[in-house]
Amino acid sequence: MELIVNFGVLIIFAVWLQYKMRKADRLSNKSSLQFWEKERQANLSRRADISDLEYITVPADSLPVSDTADATINSYRDTILSLSGKKVVNLTGLTNTELKLKYGPANLSLLSEYDNNYIILVSILQKWGKRLLDKGYMAEAASVFEFAAKCKTDVKSTYKMLAGIYKEQHAPDKIDALIDIIPLTNITGKSALIQELSSIRDS
Repeated sequence: MELIVNFGVLIIFAVWLQYKMRKADRLSNKSSLQFWEKERQANLSRRADISDLEYITVPADSLPVSDTADATINSYRDTILSLSGKKVVNLTGLTNTELKLKYGPANLSLLSEYDNNYIILVSILQKWGKRLLDKGYMAEAASVFEFAAKCKTDVKSTYKMLAGIYKEQHAPDKIDALIDIIPLTNITGKSALIQELSSIRDS
């Protein structure tokens, strides 16, 4: 009897597993069809005007651009200044398909270039700010991190280091302003980051 019951349970499990696999296949096929249909529409999109995008300008007058004794700091500065003559746009979170749908496939190459410039910008700003902070240039590091925050960087360390500086400066209101920026970014784990910044403020 026990063998029959176990056999019956095994059959039920096999039927259930087959149902789940077929359902997963249907969902996968549906998802694939939806993707290719969206891609087809994207490739047919007309070229849009991209002159009104939110271009980022490197504010050389408010950044610590003077030479220092540290070659690494100077190198990071030079990289950032080299971007001042290029177009920089934050397109974080948008796929190529979404970019083509919105702006047309003819603009994809340019937009990819602008987005790549943004990735370089926020990455080097983080390295520059950290190096300045490590070498004791707190005010200079703050100005670099503040620019990165205005660019809505998705580098979490930038916000945490800047909050740490504000903590040292006894400026909790500035940490609050920093926290207000987080929901406007494309950072993953926004709630956790806000909690971390709040902890820095309240510690």
